[in-house]
Formats: sequence, structure tokens, C-alpha cells
Amino acid sequence: MPQAEESKASQVGRDYFWNTAASVMMSLATVILTVVVTRSAGLAAGGVFGLAYQAGQQFQPLGMYEVRPYQVTDLEHRFSFGTYLATRIVTVGLMILGIVGYAVLFGDMLLIILIASLRLFDAFEDVYVCEFQRAGRLDIGGQSWFWRSLTTVAAFSGMLIATGELLSSTVVTLAVSLVATVLLYVPRARGLFPQRPVWESRLIKELLIICLPLCLASFISMYLASAPRFSIKHYLDSTQQGYFTILFMPAMAINLLSIMVFRPLLTSMASLWVGADLPGFNRLIRRGLLVTVGAFVVVGAVTFLAGAPILGLVYGTDISMFRAELMVLVLGGAMNAASVVLYYALTTMRLQKLAFVGYALAAVAMTLMFVLLVPSQGLLGVSIAYTCGMGVLVLLFALFQQRAVATHSGEGHS
Repeated sequence: MPQAEESKASQVGRDYFWNTAASVMMSLATVILTVVVTRSAGLAAGGVFGLAYQAGQQFQPLGMYEVRPYQVTDLEHRFSFGTYLATRIVTVGLMILGIVGYAVLFGDMLLIILIASLRLFDAFEDVYVCEFQRAGRLDIGGQSWFWRSLTTVAAFSGMLIATGELLSSTVVTLAVSLVATVLLYVPRARGLFPQRPVWESRLIKELLIICLPLCLASFISMYLASAPRFSIKHYLDSTQQGYFTILFMPAMAINLLSIMVFRPLLTSMASLWVGADLPGFNRLIRRGLLVTVGAFVVVGAVTFLAGAPILGLVYGTDISMFRAELMVLVLGGAMNAASVVLYYALTTMRLQKLAFVGYALAAVAMTLMFVLLVPSQGLLGVSIAYTCGMGVLVLLFALFQQRAVATHSGEGHS
């Protein structure tokens, strides 16, 4: 193998390894934090923590503004990192305002604000991870992402186990995470790209306008993820909220397995699309969907055979009475992962508006099903409504993507 090709293959291997490690750590963070709270403070407290943490995730798209798929595919450097960084500072500020507004609406203001604010670091560091990927060094971004997530989990878990105080543990974790973010990203970016924010209002406004459909779509996608918890809060109780937090973990695993394989390929996907290599572009999408199917088969089989006992052992809670709900949610997780693959395809094709339309229609469908099913079917109704809503989203995205490819192919032959 020529030295250049060997070096490229080695870099791809490092990119995959650290992106995978960071993705696993990010997903495990939610699991570990929930387990620690549930075991230390009880099932109801775990439900409250899960709701507050999910609130932070709900507003995370506002902080990230879904610039990632645009930034990592901006191979012509239409915008500099300084513009992306300045824009991210603005959007993270908006995320903070959203969290505060949510806390005012739902009560328990201080605790909800602090717990939800743990997601601020996920939103901010993403702009650095994206730029490392655009610069061909996703491995550096993945390493920093991994160690920052691990630091947050370790600080929170250690404090909560030692003190039993949820509020003080969260405050300390926020401080530790801030220091870790600065130390892990700023020094390692030196020499690769300038880090000074570019406060040029015209460029920031242009970027915000371009990515607005993506932000709205992502915000609705987070609503789709959060809607089951909102419906449980409205129709059921905190104990059922705690059960759902446990039941949803295998669904999260499917999404993790799919994204950690597919996300490093985003820059390659952009190159194929810009180069008008439609067969290669379609092959990459099919690879992502096949990975999703494979993840569904593996996670589904494990969940069917031993999911309830394993989760019961981890969380110290018997969930054997929810086997049907568990399997329905696994299917919903597969639908969610497939929708993300197709969403990235639409974004690469610069069809942000169609992505927004798909999420909006799926949100309407899912909400209606919650209203119809949850009052009478409880958690099974929640599970069915979520899975059906994600199925609607996959169908719409697939139709949009295929139609766009056919149109592009026709234009190429005209």
C-alpha cells in the first residue's frame, strides 16, 4: 500500500475509534447518571432527574443550532471557524434563555436549570468537534469529547455518592465541566485553525438564516424524543416516568451504534454529492441504513432474550411486566436511527426545508397518537405512539430523498 494511502487509512481508523469512544461515552453518560440518581435517591427522583436532563436535551438543538451537518460539509470554507464560533456563542446564550423559560413554566426552577445546563457543554464543544472533522482530524475532536464527557460523569457521580445532595453535586459538576472544556479543546486546536470569534453581524446572520430550517427540524426532532416524557408527565406519574427512563435505554443503544458508524462519513458524503457521484452517494446512505438494521437485530435479540433481567439488575428495579413496551421501543429506536441517516442525506443535498417539513408532520402525528393512546394504554400507548411517529418520519424522509436524487439525476442527463 502506498504511504499516502496507508496514512489516510490510519487516520480514518483513528477517526472511527475516537468518534466511537466519544459516542459511547456520551450515551453511557445518560445511563450512568440516571442509574446513580435512581440508586441514590429512588425511582421517583430518577424520573425527576430524567425529565430535567431531557429538558436540557430539548433545548440543545437551539444551542447547537444544527450547524454540524452544514459545517462539516462546508468543504469550500464559505464560513470561517471564527464565524461558526461566534454564532455558537450566540446560540448557546439562546439555549440558556430557553432552559430558564422552561423552568419558570414547570416549577422547581433552580434544580431544573442546573441539571438541564449540564447539556450546555455538549452544545458548545460540538463547534470544535465539527471543525476538527472539517480539518481532517476528527480523532482529536473525539478524544476531547470523550474525556470531557467522562469528566462530567465522574464529577457528578462522585459528588452525589459522597454527599447525597443533587443540587450541590450539579453545581460542582458544572464548574468542573467548564474547566475541562477549556483545557481539552483550546490548546489542541492551536496550529490547526484560528480560534478568535469573528463578530461580523452579516456573516452570523447569514449562517443563522441558512441553518434555521435545520435548527427548527432538530428542535422538533428533540420534541419527538422528549414527547413521551411530556405525555407521561401529563397523563401518568413520576414512577411511570422512572420506568420509561429505564425502558428507553435499548432504543438509545440502537441510535448510538448507527450514528457512531455513520457520522465520520459525513465529509465523504459531501464530497460524493458535490462530485455528482450519485451511485457512491446512494451506496453510503444504504450502508448507514444497513448498519441501522444490523443494530436493530443485535439489540432487539439481546433485549428479547434478556433485556428485562439485565435492565432490572442495572437499575435495581423490576421491569418484567413491561416486556411488550420494551420491544416496541426497540423498534422505535431503529426507526429513529434510520431517520437520522436520511436526515443527514437531505442536509448534504441542502434540502433543509424538506427535513423541517418531515419532522413537523411526524410531530403532529405522534402528538395525536399520544392523546389517543396514553390515557387508556399507559406506557404501552406511549411506546406505540413514539414508534409510529418515528415510522412516519422515516417514510417521509425516504420519499423526499429518493425524489430529490431522481430529480438531480434527471438534470444531470438533460
